[in-house]
Amino acid sequence: MKCNDAIRKNIVNSRIQICHAGRDDICRIAAFLNDCWKVTYRKIISDDYLDTMSIEERKERLLKRFDEGVSDFLMMFDGNNLFGAAVFGKSFTEGYEEDGEITSIYLHENYIGKGYGHTLYKEIEQALTAKGYSNFVLDVLTNNIRAIKFYQSHGYLKVADRHVRLGKTDYPMIIMRKKNVSDGINMSE
Repeated sequence: MKCNDAIRKNIVNSRIQICHAGRDDICRIAAFLNDCWKVTYRKIISDDYLDTMSIEERKERLLKRFDEGVSDFLMMFDGNNLFGAAVFGKSFTEGYEEDGEITSIYLHENYIGKGYGHTLYKEIEQALTAKGYSNFVLDVLTNNIRAIKFYQSHGYLKVADRHVRLGKTDYPMIIMRKKNVSDGINMSE
């Protein structure tokens, strides 16, 4: 896919691009996120849940967020190959509604550990900052150690525990938060 609005054409080489997604891209993002979930969470979430996830349901949730203007979407390509996607915007996490939230940031497993996640994250942080968010929040499954370490490397700290119900099972999660260095707001607020 050629990015019409490439944020940066030459991230590592001329083949890697990050693009803002349009409404027509949401179905592709939903399918990509479902595929990533099946790989990332295979030993963390029950197979029954992962095997019955609906691309159509995810697409409808993402379209609602897109249409309401509360989320932005980025796609990362290697040539025509979609290998990364991110969903971020207004926070829906209780107690952190004034923050910018990273809802999803995923890479295809073959691209993990090569710096692409950090590049995509930096674009998200710049976009949230440009929208005026002073703090950034996200939640992550407690057993997703790789993601926790990734966010810690970007300055996120655990601020709360919570649970999420996926299928018939409750899973422990942590809420992580980061503030913009320049805003002077206390993280405990």
